[in-house]
Amino acid sequence: MKLSLMIPTFHSGQTIERTLSSALGQEYRPLEIVVYDECSKDATREIVEKLLTAADPDIETRLLTSEENHGPVRAWRVALHASTGEWCCFVWADDVLKPSFSAEMMAGATRAHQEGRKLVTCSGEIEQDGSVLPYYAIDKGFATPVEYSEGIFLRRFPLSQICSVYEAGAARSVFDRHIQIENPRDYDYERHPYGNDVGFLSELAFDGGGVELIGDRLVRMVLSTSSMTRQALREHIWQHRWQYTFNLYRVWRWWLELGVPDAARICAMAERRLALCSIMLGGRGDRRRPSAYVKASRAYAEFRRFDYQMTHSTLDEHRSAIARR
Repeated sequence: MKLSLMIPTFHSGQTIERTLSSALGQEYRPLEIVVYDECSKDATREIVEKLLTAADPDIETRLLTSEENHGPVRAWRVALHASTGEWCCFVWADDVLKPSFSAEMMAGATRAHQEGRKLVTCSGEIEQDGSVLPYYAIDKGFATPVEYSEGIFLRRFPLSQICSVYEAGAARSVFDRHIQIENPRDYDYERHPYGNDVGFLSELAFDGGGVELIGDRLVRMVLSTSSMTRQALREHIWQHRWQYTFNLYRVWRWWLELGVPDAARICAMAERRLALCSIMLGGRGDRRRPSAYVKASRAYAEFRRFDYQMTHSTLDEHRSAIARR
């Protein structure tokens, strides 16, 4: 099966050489790399063209460009529909793939394909200002859709699409449900795409009946100065948390309507987290509702008890803690 690595760029001149070099250094074949650049006025395209010209001829490469700026999420969609691999992966223009990423992930994709699964995910580490933090869990094996989606919520599994490969047909059918997201706070998920990815990944997990877990940390997520995540954590931290929680909650409510086991529990957990975020954000009268403080207190207690960055539990230990609850 062909793997397509899709790299959207926008004013990525400071980071794209490292990112694209890591993609071009992958050993798996057949491999396609699609770079889609919108409106960059810096050296992005020049750097990309130089690297693609020197690429291994066994790798299919394309640089697509546009002089219109459609925003990040719709740019991602262009790359997704332009790719030709049976499996694909978004690679953000400041992140780095480990050399074994493609081989290990596509070995997982082969196993997943045999079981009808649509999603394979690995672990990752975070780099900021030269320091590297081993961040996410290194669980291997299988996770149910609820375990996986809840694991994103609890910072056990990466929330970024770069740490997964996905069956391309399923990805295209799901992606459009996570572009424009109606929400009670009227946040613009296209301008600030905080949470589009977690709903997308959760749905792919559900469509395939679970997730193949590759526990190795195969991706280095770089919080560069141009990183949307870094900007969010500095400027929009509670908006960021609210948006991620809301899109998970939106998917979990769909699951509740379908009668998915344990969906009611995670929906209630998301409602409590939304109450906490809403109090921190203010507005809409949330700070005047006593019930919101009760929910927020429970949300904080759950964070202390279940968040992976607090507990560093194994997946089996987490399953036991949920069962005891």
